Amino acid sequence: MLRKSMMISYLLLLTLSLGACNKGENRLPTTENIETRVPAANQQKPETSNDYQITGSNYSKSDDKFNYNIKYPQISGLSDHDKQKKINSILKDEALKVLKFYENPYGSVELNIDYDTVLKNSNMLSIQYSGLGSVSNAAHPNSLFYTTNINIKTGEKLRLKDIVNIDKNFANTFLSGKFKALRPEHSKVLDNFTNEKIQARFNEADSLDDIGTEKQSDVFSYYTKDSLGISIGVGHAMGDHAEFEINYQDIEDFMKKTENEQ
Repeated sequence: MLRKSMMISYLLLLTLSLGACNKGENRLPTTENIETRVPAANQQKPETSNDYQITGSNYSKSDDKFNYNIKYPQISGLSDHDKQKKINSILKDEALKVLKFYENPYGSVELNIDYDTVLKNSNMLSIQYSGLGSVSNAAHPNSLFYTTNINIKTGEKLRLKDIVNIDKNFANTFLSGKFKALRPEHSKVLDNFTNEKIQARFNEADSLDDIGTEKQSDVFSYYTKDSLGISIGVGHAMGDHAEFEINYQDIEDFMKKTENEQ
């Protein structure tokens, strides 16, 4: 993953489309106003639902030392143009932070990143980025994976710690197998993680600010119409990153509440 290779509790109900919980608390998304996964490959034409549209942009360079192409989304159609501008700035800036990892390479750089829109509604936008990065004299290329999650209501970036209460019980839920690995070969990669280590990584998740340093985060979260996904860094032989998902109803007790619920 990128190892080698998003304010506060009251925002939750603004970031997820909400459904009634068993106790009458509205914390979980419904499927009525959440779009299903929209692959980037199908985004040549603007999307027109949920009051704003998404179009693809790209940032590229090609010379003797750097050859990269990074695709990222931009939105249009919001009535609040200042907020729209803010969101687009976040989307672009977050997508391009991966370049910091290759600022001082020991060889020529080849980097290609594409994106998927995994959740798009009037409350939240969740984007996955994936691709390959390589340096000419490195032993192997790196499979890259990172995400950006946006609160459409506020125009702010969201991190995992903004959505769920990260404690030992949540970490244990992740480590105990209740989160399902998307690839069978990743079902055992969590065996060597301690509860404390996972908590620490979750609290630092969804940030590329320290990429290329010892403080670099290799954990990213994303959101679909029915599930929370978490990606963690693993060894290159295992694919560099591993993704795990769990249905929202299975982590209801960990979801942060609004002020009205407290």
